[in-house]
Amino acid sequence: MASHEDFLLAESLHYEVKGCYERAVLVNKLTGTISPICEMYGDPEGAIIDKDERFAVVYGCGAVVCYTADGAVRKISSEWIDSARQISTEEIELVFEDGSREIIKV
Repeated sequence: MASHEDFLLAESLHYEVKGCYERAVLVNKLTGTISPICEMYGDPEGAIIDKDERFAVVYGCGAVVCYTADGAVRKISSEWIDSARQISTEEIELVFEDGSREIIKV
C-alpha cells in the first residue's frame, strides 16, 4: 500500500525531488517553490538531479525529465525502470526491469 507521506528521491545543493503517493515534485530549496513533475503509477522509485542542476529525472513506472530552468517536462519512457544514472553532461542511462539498458540524450 502506498504511503501518503512525502519521501526524498534525490537532493542537490539547490533542489530536492520528493515523491508522495504516485507523484513527484521539484522543490527549489532557495525559494521554497514546489513544482509538479509527474504522476506515476505505483509511486516513483527514484530520481537523479544533474550535477549542474539543469534537469532532474524521475523513474519507476516510466521516466520523465524535468528541466529546472523552465519546469518543462518530457516523458522519456513508459517502461518499468529500476535505476538511472547520469553518464555525461547530456546523457543518462536507464536500466529497465528486465536488465536491459538504454542511453537517453537529455
